[in-house]
Amino acid sequence: MTKRAFVGLALALSLLSGATVSSAHALTDRAAGDESVLRRQDAALTKTFVWEEYGLTFTLPEDWQTLGQSQNFDLALVSPGALESGEGAFIMLQVYPTLGQDTTMDGALNPVAEQVGGEVAPFSAAGLDGFGISFNDDTSGTTNHLALLPYGEKGAVLFIQASAKPEEDATVQSILDSMLVDPPAPDYAVIDAAWQTSLAEQGRLIYGAGDAPVSAIEFFSFTCGHCANYSMPIEHLIALEADTGRMRIEIAPIAGDTLAIRATEATFCAAEQGKGYSAYKALWDGYLTVGYEEAYSEEGVRARLEPLGVDLTALTACMDADTYSEALDAIRTDFLDYGLSGTPTVLLGANGDAPETLKFPDGRVWSGIVPIDALRALIGLVIDDGLSVSEATSNYFGG
Repeated sequence: MTKRAFVGLALALSLLSGATVSSAHALTDRAAGDESVLRRQDAALTKTFVWEEYGLTFTLPEDWQTLGQSQNFDLALVSPGALESGEGAFIMLQVYPTLGQDTTMDGALNPVAEQVGGEVAPFSAAGLDGFGISFNDDTSGTTNHLALLPYGEKGAVLFIQASAKPEEDATVQSILDSMLVDPPAPDYAVIDAAWQTSLAEQGRLIYGAGDAPVSAIEFFSFTCGHCANYSMPIEHLIALEADTGRMRIEIAPIAGDTLAIRATEATFCAAEQGKGYSAYKALWDGYLTVGYEEAYSEEGVRARLEPLGVDLTALTACMDADTYSEALDAIRTDFLDYGLSGTPTVLLGANGDAPETLKFPDGRVWSGIVPIDALRALIGLVIDDGLSVSEATSNYFGG
């Protein structure tokens, strides 16, 4: 087994994410199996590519291409050789909302360094300072870089795996140095105000124009790990689609255990005070940094919401009175009426129609973490092509 093949397992163990990183041959298979995600760059010496969903911008050589999300990467930047034979240069990127409690970037990479026989050292690219491992693989004759860089200001990280023949490594380095990082982010105060209004009028947490051509609901639980990881992409979706008037979205928590109930009630009671979205994000940040048992304890909730300017006395009174129990029961009823059983699950509606489940061609509900580039593609098909949600979903899958 070469060093390249070993990297995926080691990184999966160190990041506790279940993700794998594979060799350039996976890129060959990906391109052959799904041409719809392939986007060819213009015939210019350098071409700007913007990954809108995560706010990353790169300058690429004219003949490089990009591949969308797979189980091995969120985005891949690839040379012609990597696609044609698996032997060319490539850069694979993944964004992680957190490395976990008390895990540092260099600490996360240490097990990987042991596997590849390299050393963890400071690594910089595009003005960002992180940690990485650089090593040569004699079997494949490649120069490789594995790196973790800060992504935004909330503790998220960008993982980079790059590989190239020595003569192409300078190109890889130039691409990484060209990177600009600007994660999409909505205005919390605007959403706070919208949630305060929608809660008072409808008992719901809704943001976006009332006449938006697409409506969406995300059902989630505050103690669902996948939901915690999904909270960052959902925020990006809000910034890209709700802020622009194309989508109206309801955030619908399903509270099935004591800690989830406390976090949910705290969010609704904070929304009553005009601090709902800020509280929602602060609670998720707590989950991702210290875990939900600490973050959603009575003291944990207070510690996270007090800096937001929430009136804690009023919040406690609101929660003790079960003020929003009927609203939460209504959300659970909707969840069951849709026939749903897992979170997160996103539903979409078109042109005033009620949101509906997204379905695979075989009829299964598309639940779990639906990539936001997929959701944005569906939204585009509804708005730009005038399709219903079911038609858009069928079109997306090639039906």
